[in-house]
Amino acid sequence: MKVPLHKAAGVLLLIFSAGVCAQAMNAARAAARAGKVDTALAELDRMPADAPAQSLRCSLYASIDKVDDALKACDAAATLAPASSDAALALARALGAKADRSGAITGLRLVSKIRSAFERAAQLDGTNVDALSDLGEFYVEAPAMVGGGLDKAQALVVRLQLLSPARAHRLAAMVATKRKDNARAEQEYRAELAAAPTPEAYVDLARYYGSQKQWSAATEQARLAMDHDTQHGPDTLDAATLLIGWQRDQPAAQAGLESYLQSPQKDVASYAKAHVLLGQSLSSAGDRSRAKQEFQAALTLAHDYMAAKQGLNG
Repeated sequence: MKVPLHKAAGVLLLIFSAGVCAQAMNAARAAARAGKVDTALAELDRMPADAPAQSLRCSLYASIDKVDDALKACDAAATLAPASSDAALALARALGAKADRSGAITGLRLVSKIRSAFERAAQLDGTNVDALSDLGEFYVEAPAMVGGGLDKAQALVVRLQLLSPARAHRLAAMVATKRKDNARAEQEYRAELAAAPTPEAYVDLARYYGSQKQWSAATEQARLAMDHDTQHGPDTLDAATLLIGWQRDQPAAQAGLESYLQSPQKDVASYAKAHVLLGQSLSSAGDRSRAKQEFQAALTLAHDYMAAKQGLNG
């Protein structure tokens, strides 16, 4: 039986459209892994704004600190994929970033939404270690009047012990820090490192020592994080960010950032942010010429990156 010409044309159009969308998504993901924010967003504009597209938009905007745009995309992704734990977690993190950059009143208004998103992420997938860890951190930091509580965090420590002993120790360390039991906190961070001697664990220990103003130990652990990160990935970026924020061992921080920029990344690469951090470090060291090159490199990847603009014009 012959298929009517208009129906055949419709089928072909659907097949063509699906192919274009798949091609655009593959291109967007490749650009994201290369840190090319503008290129990735342009590719996403060629396809429907479905959950995967909005999720990628969320990560791209977050990588250049466009908090409002990231929140809008994360919210859309969570709405389009209501059963996704990862989408709920990304929304919670975007809400947290918004709260961090808002005034006290706006930040307080967002707390219940942040808690709800973290709790939903944990409920949707009880084995999502990142969701459980982030929810535990929220419980540690948030006042009881808005849903926080160390007893709630401690209950998550028990759950995490079965999924990730290292993350359980990290959350236990946060609880101890909040209780001002610094000896126990250091012990738990050391136990995290022993359970899983990963670059992330070194970063956590470095951040703890930095919070205690133990600068020598903090700097050492940040350097160890970069030394152990053979992939030169996000943990190297985090360690270098800590050193730059502390204004400690800038040559090591710069070397870490350069290794990150030269290494291929598995997910969205924060190369624009790394260029800006490197530019800030170089500028502080008096090398304004090289600093400008780094800020310009960041703008080549993301033309509307405010931190890069400020660095270039500063």
